[in-house]
Amino acid sequence: MKKFIVSFISVIIIVILIGVTFISNDITDNSSNDLTLVWEEISSNEVVKQLGNEELQFVDLREEELYNEGHIPGAINIPYEDFQQRFTVLQKDKSVILICHTGRMGEESADFLLKEGFNDVANLGGGMAVWDGPLEAK
Repeated sequence: MKKFIVSFISVIIIVILIGVTFISNDITDNSSNDLTLVWEEISSNEVVKQLGNEELQFVDLREEELYNEGHIPGAINIPYEDFQQRFTVLQKDKSVILICHTGRMGEESADFLLKEGFNDVANLGGGMAVWDGPLEAK
């Protein structure tokens, strides 16, 4: 009977240790999921101050026709509908400022870039609808 009690207690201890290990791993995994990557919203005035900065990549997400009619100087055109296939032309070690019509497509694209490993991403708040800075046309 004494052997049975010792064996039973040993099994219970092993089950508890296994349970604690699984719970500990689950907590660790969940805490890493709670870390939210964040992009910033940048104003039209801030973008104007950054024009010509070689460390920035301005990406216009609008359709090619709208881009050709007028875009922020130095911006490259990667239409939103093609963005997830063509984002690889961007350099991860440079900051990215996304530009679209009103800001919504830029928000979605910013979330996507963060998930793809980009660290410094901003979106022009309000998009081209609020832009009052200089324009280039093709």
